Amino acid sequence: MKRLEFIRAKSRIIELDFETAAEAGKIDVEMKKKVKGWSLADSIILCTARSVKGKVVTGDEHFRGLEETIFIKEQFYDAAGRI
Repeated sequence: MKRLEFIRAKSRIIELDFETAAEAGKIDVEMKKKVKGWSLADSIILCTARSVKGKVVTGDEHFRGLEETIFIKEQFYDAAGRI
């Protein structure tokens, strides 16, 4: 729980506006060509991170290798995928 509390305290909630949604749609088309299982939600998250020059802190394999990602799966999850 301490790790989740830390992430929450260091995170910022960003409102989804029309421009971000439109750009996320463009990202979605491109990423679906490259990453199996990529979703529109993934595109919105990535687009939002880019728009604020932020990072996506995640264990979601879809984001592995992206510049905007801090990948935490190996660091914080146990073998069963629990934090």
